[in-house]
Amino acid sequence: MKPPLPRLLLITDSTVCTDLPGVVAAALAGGVRHVLLREKGMAAGPLTLLARTLRALTAAWGAHLLIHDRVDVALAVGADGVQLPENGLATVEARRLWAHGLVGRSCHTVAGACQALQAGADFVTLSPLFATPSHPETPPLGLARLAAMRASIPGPVLALGGIRRDNIAEAMSTGVDGIALIRGILDTRDPCLAARTLLALMDEGLPVPG
Repeated sequence: MKPPLPRLLLITDSTVCTDLPGVVAAALAGGVRHVLLREKGMAAGPLTLLARTLRALTAAWGAHLLIHDRVDVALAVGADGVQLPENGLATVEARRLWAHGLVGRSCHTVAGACQALQAGADFVTLSPLFATPSHPETPPLGLARLAAMRASIPGPVLALGGIRRDNIAEAMSTGVDGIALIRGILDTRDPCLAARTLLALMDEGLPVPG
């Protein structure tokens, strides 16, 4: 059975926190159920070891692990899916390799998103919604543009880029199906509480806590 689609997708970045497995474990305790291992500069050996560690953590919480780009590593550790970069492996090829897993694709245009979904992607991400340190050179889409793009895409869309607890309600107001983020959980004093708060704001429309 294919894993469920992500609604709150935690993306890793080991440069943001000193104890990535510990922070991921805390986020899982706070309710995160989808983790994307994205460590672009990490060699295959260390990446595989880290993936195995996170796979054990996600399995213990009944959560799901996706791997960015590296389909070989995802297959090696028994991950639940892959997230393909915009210029990475073709969606149709990943789907052939991953018939029963999740295949996501990072997109920046409506045409790219529609093409990915038609080729077999389960969901796409659109980014960056807001300004983000991960891609300081890329102008943010903004809420109005993201809403217009989402309305033209016939499939699940996750918003990504600069999303935190003080703007997650605005992000969801664009009609997206979920949120992907890094610092909104990794770069907080209490990742467990951060995850729980973000999910509450997404699920219940609660006002932002003071």
